[in-house]
Amino acid sequence: MNTISGLLSSEDVVLGLMATDAKRVCEEIALVIGRRHQLDDKLVFRALWRREQSGSTAVGHGIAIPHARIPGITRPLVLFARSKLPVPFGAADHQPVSAFFVILVPEHANDEHLRILATVSGMFSEKAFRGQLEAATEPAVIQRLFGEWVTEIDPSNFEVKQAAPRQEGASK
Repeated sequence: MNTISGLLSSEDVVLGLMATDAKRVCEEIALVIGRRHQLDDKLVFRALWRREQSGSTAVGHGIAIPHARIPGITRPLVLFARSKLPVPFGAADHQPVSAFFVILVPEHANDEHLRILATVSGMFSEKAFRGQLEAATEPAVIQRLFGEWVTEIDPSNFEVKQAAPRQEGASK
């Protein structure tokens, strides 16, 4: 179990966004989140777009992690979305993005926001996880992949667990 397993349901997985640019991605995501969580989609869009304008949330490998603080929510909200076609998103690796993991947190959240961001970043840093995610075509399967991922990050202190010391003479 990880931080994401309690936040992401299969209803929070959206496949087939039609957006062709970053602004439209934020608009489509805001509409979905607004409907799903009874939030003002314009407020969500403004927060996501403002964050995107301050610096791209694309992390490479065709993935972005748009995130924002939203006044009025009391717990973190997450959404995974995939676009039909890759979208230019200002990634450092210059690759367009088709997978978006959205994180919305209450206005004054700090530790929880960082824990979610660290967990998702860890997931996306693993090539095998990215491959499984890309191959998955059903929301329930995608939700299960996120929920079953096992982290090496200790969420209580954000430190990477140390591997056991190698025995001298141990084979490589």
